[in-house]
Amino acid sequence: MLGKNCVLILIGGGHAAGKYTAAKQLGDEIEKNIDGIKNNIHLIDLKSFEDSRHGSVCKENFNALEPSHIEPEKEHLRPSRFNFSLLKQDIAQICQNGKEDDDKIVIVHGLYALYDKELRNMSHMKVFITADPDTRLIRWIRRDVINEGQQLSSVISAYLNGARSEMRDFIFPTREFADVIMPRGAELNAIKLIVDGITPLFKSSKSLLEELTGPGTSNHLRPSGEKFDRQKGEFYELN
Repeated sequence: MLGKNCVLILIGGGHAAGKYTAAKQLGDEIEKNIDGIKNNIHLIDLKSFEDSRHGSVCKENFNALEPSHIEPEKEHLRPSRFNFSLLKQDIAQICQNGKEDDDKIVIVHGLYALYDKELRNMSHMKVFITADPDTRLIRWIRRDVINEGQQLSSVISAYLNGARSEMRDFIFPTREFADVIMPRGAELNAIKLIVDGITPLFKSSKSLLEELTGPGTSNHLRPSGEKFDRQKGEFYELN
């Protein structure tokens, strides 16, 4: 479905955990390491496939600090508000566009990037990013209140009456599907390890490696034959 030279990376995790930052850093590091891939790095924000009327941090849903707003059956607390079918169609189209032999990478980042089973099966690596709740709330306040001018009360309300329970009930359980877990948010050293793990998947990197060292050379930064994908059904925690 993706094509032989298209690599899909999923980055999921909690609110304000650093998913976009990690996706951007990952794209930048891949650009440095894979020759000629700059125009074929595609970052997809899962928010683009969300029904805006049902966002878990939507002001209309959480405009008061009242526990009565917490209703588990509400769609704004469920992953069903995201159109995964359309997302998968867009990913397939990206991978099919352009020259067949060109390396391409698609990085999907968002709260529920690891939720959909078919999407997980399509992917080459699944990353879960988290941090302790206090750290994520501080980042959230810094981003939305200080940088974007939102009301502090709205952010706190969204956290208390939506995001906290959503993280516990729906987002955190997707952690078990991850190949790599980053427990302290987006960290560049962890990103570089991920890049090292996926670089052999690209045609151009294999050609360059064989040109420099000869065919069949394994990456010296990982044990021989070890991969980050689903070869062993295990995850690595980068801490």
